[in-house]
Amino acid sequence: MISWGVIAAALIVAATGMVSRRWSKASNLLLSVGILVLGISGLVRGNGIEIFQGQISLSVLGSWFLIVLGVVATMSSWYSHGYSSHGGSTHIWLPVFLMSMAAVLLAGNVWVFMTAWELMAISSYFLVITDHSRPGVLRAGFIYLVMSQVSAMLILLGFMIVSSQLHSFDFSVWAQQAHTLSGTSKNWVFLLLGLGFGIKSGIVPFHIWLPEAHPAAPAPISGLMSGAMIKLGIFGILQFLLLDLGPTNHLLALVLLAAGAVSALFGVLYALMEHDLKRLLAYHSIENIGIILLGVGIMAVGMDWHLPVLVSLGLAAALLHTLNHAIFKTQLFLVAGAVEMHSGTLDADDLGGLIRTMPQMAIGFLIGSMAIAALPPFNGFVSEWLVMRGLLGISSHFSSLLAGYGLLLAAVLGLTGALAGICFVKAFGVIFLGEPRKPVARNIIPASMTWPVLVLGFLSLLLGIFPQPLLRLLGGTGNKFGANPVGFSGLLVPDGVVIVAAILLVLTVFLVWASRVGAVKTVPRWACGRIPDASMQFTSASFTKAIRTTFAVIYRPHRKLEYIGENSPDFVDRVIYEGGTVPIWDQYIYRPMFRFTWKVSHFSTRIQAGPVRLYLAYVLGAVGLMIAAIH
Repeated sequence: MISWGVIAAALIVAATGMVSRRWSKASNLLLSVGILVLGISGLVRGNGIEIFQGQISLSVLGSWFLIVLGVVATMSSWYSHGYSSHGGSTHIWLPVFLMSMAAVLLAGNVWVFMTAWELMAISSYFLVITDHSRPGVLRAGFIYLVMSQVSAMLILLGFMIVSSQLHSFDFSVWAQQAHTLSGTSKNWVFLLLGLGFGIKSGIVPFHIWLPEAHPAAPAPISGLMSGAMIKLGIFGILQFLLLDLGPTNHLLALVLLAAGAVSALFGVLYALMEHDLKRLLAYHSIENIGIILLGVGIMAVGMDWHLPVLVSLGLAAALLHTLNHAIFKTQLFLVAGAVEMHSGTLDADDLGGLIRTMPQMAIGFLIGSMAIAALPPFNGFVSEWLVMRGLLGISSHFSSLLAGYGLLLAAVLGLTGALAGICFVKAFGVIFLGEPRKPVARNIIPASMTWPVLVLGFLSLLLGIFPQPLLRLLGGTGNKFGANPVGFSGLLVPDGVVIVAAILLVLTVFLVWASRVGAVKTVPRWACGRIPDASMQFTSASFTKAIRTTFAVIYRPHRKLEYIGENSPDFVDRVIYEGGTVPIWDQYIYRPMFRFTWKVSHFSTRIQAGPVRLYLAYVLGAVGLMIAAIH
């Protein structure tokens, strides 16, 4: 009954929000809390809930992702009460967006799933282009819409293959019979659904929409898209590729691992070069999706080679990092929105010293930075450590090439974590420390925007110190996920580690307090005979120069120096620097593909005009191809 009550209440408050702009923010908050309650109730019960026969049902896996969606939506909706509105249509499309994401997780058959999936894409498109007067927003929305439709078509084609083989569109039938599909059918389904869900998650090289759409959207929407929406691709991979299909071709599990490693490494490398804060965070979403995909790949290896320990380890790592990333990435996007509202810009090279004017947001960003960089005692460390253990477990369970493959992926994960730490040292230092580089606005941030950021920071710390309850909960429902519950017992963090963490925390607090004892002296700064000013501080480009030159084969950097002065270049008054990197995916893959598609579409206009019988021939030919593909 609680499920029906929550769903009925959700429909009522969503309708209220869509009809009345005045009540939209409150209704969205109620809807978000309802989604969270429904997810918790499903996970606590530990078994599936049949809400409407064959149409809507709640699995344990769906419950976990509903909790992820509920946490992100609740904090974003709370934050929205103080966030300045960017358009008049948000109150219409936001409840549709929230309910469509929930419906994807509750879908019981293909038609409900695809309807909800398309509603999610359309509503999020209109949310992305909310502030359509800004340059580049419509372009970002168009790229996102095109990639969303490609994703949907691939998913639908994969679903059609499964349904034609099993003669059913019901997901409960798939759960029981999909593992009996032939090896060829499994390979095709894995390929199509993997690409479709991978595009939605933003894995490399299908990531180009993500750093365009996330910065274009308002901050609460960016938090929802990064914290919740892209995770639905992970849900699809886990549900339809691993749990339903079961063991498949061994090569496919290794491909999942490779895709995760490439996405993690390239995501953080491109984030390092960004000076726009929201684009930087968007690239880190690609990085963390890669880390989650590594956990999924570990689970796939365990299933294909019949190793329950790896299944449990990979599943726990993937699900826990899905929740952890939702928490700290939403927190960071909400801080980015506050920075933009406070100063009017997100360009790091125009900012500086914001810790003095918005200290609570600076603390929130610092906590989120430590969590995303996988530094203890925050939650990012726990889940990334589980991924590392899984990769090392692959190397210990196998010999020769597979062992080396596991060690290589573990090294990539370690490098990714180190680069993420460098990136957020740069972001926090350039934006919040030092002095203002340019005069910017200093608008006051409402408390309703501050508290959600601090609550998310507290959750990051709480789950970092006490991850055992969640791991025990996963262990209790492990058989519902297709994993061995016994395998989760070895993942629990020993009590001694908690004691050591508490001692380190107390010691850290003491050292911070001791460092403040005594008066702080301010002395004149030496700037080689010049008058020191804010322009002499490190910028984003200067901070990451060593990384840019080390990975020059990826970045393809270019620069131009212009010396201004009567006696230049020996004695200069001013230096103008222009530099950048080449986006290799856009330059060598998507732009040629776009030009080719444009030429083909231009050519097709020649055969579009003609007699009616020609169009009838087109329709009959299309129907014939569809029938041939299905049978």
